Amino acid sequence: MKFKRCMTAIYSSALVLGLTFLLYPQSRTASTKEADPVEPTSALAPSVTPVLTLPAATGTPEPTEPADLTPSAAPGKVHPLFTDHLDRPVSGAADLVTTYIESYYKNDIETLSTLVTDASMLNPALIASNSSGVTKITDLKLYAKPGINGIFSVIYATYSLYYDNTQPSVPQFSEYYVILKHDGTFLINTLPLSSEMKTIMAQARTTDTLMEMAISSLIRRYYNACLAVDEPRLKQCVTDIDYLNLDYFSTRFAYTEYFSDYKFVIYPGINEFDYIVYVTYKEKIVLIDTPAPCMECYYISLDPASASPRIYLGVTSLDTDAYCAAITQSEAIQTLAKETNQAMTEALLADDDLKDFYNRLLASSPTK
Repeated sequence: MKFKRCMTAIYSSALVLGLTFLLYPQSRTASTKEADPVEPTSALAPSVTPVLTLPAATGTPEPTEPADLTPSAAPGKVHPLFTDHLDRPVSGAADLVTTYIESYYKNDIETLSTLVTDASMLNPALIASNSSGVTKITDLKLYAKPGINGIFSVIYATYSLYYDNTQPSVPQFSEYYVILKHDGTFLINTLPLSSEMKTIMAQARTTDTLMEMAISSLIRRYYNACLAVDEPRLKQCVTDIDYLNLDYFSTRFAYTEYFSDYKFVIYPGINEFDYIVYVTYKEKIVLIDTPAPCMECYYISLDPASASPRIYLGVTSLDTDAYCAAITQSEAIQTLAKETNQAMTEALLADDDLKDFYNRLLASSPTK
């Protein structure tokens, strides 16, 4: 038996004092009976150490020359591409990817053509569309893994785009395959990958650190799209657009100026989706000095072809609901919820404007 999960007009637990935790998206089958916290150690909810921090852009080990190994080249040995270790890219490869990203969002096809293995594979119309309105690229960070099967290095980039229509930034997570030419220079591979190579690269992308980068980029992009009520980008963030409620976003974030201080706790998913993500962040309200601490939960599903994450909206089974409930009741998540509520209590006591705002917000919220 399956039940729908939908985006309903609900508020974070931090906005409702006295509630321990509010799961989002809200399950129609969730029990209202308060249970004692339990560790997620049942068959449905294995004990898992969550991912908590993103890797720093600096202070990582010096890069080493990547070995061109195949997955079966050394029995019993895991190729570095499939481990959770990231290096800084060598300077030539880093310069190449940086120039490529800058040229891409300037719609500079001439320069892009000199940076890739096959310029005929570039799509000028798509590049023009993706770069339209981009005024600035910020927070560019590059990470590298040794390549495989002729790829010298796989470089992952995180950055944010700003547009001329003053909408919030759009966080990005990108991947580039760099080859080393005989003359010692680098190019970005644009030739189509074999199905085997696509599988290899998708597998490499699911290591913990890279998946957290991709998920954190997705969640931040989603929040900023909510803030701007940007329908095209919202659709790119979720698995089922039928559950999007643009009117709700327009009302819910009407007084929100920006979000900040994101932190993520990630657990493996089950059945319909691949990950459960608990997010804490601060929400800045216009004309109010003190940001509001918030906490929410999302389910993440990976695209089967690209391993790219999307926020799961759809149906879930009773087994899935039980699994999620067990993790939500775990000591780690209950503690995180209590800390968030405590931070919210302190913020309300410290700022009367914030307190008045949320009293009005709660008074106007619909009764379910």
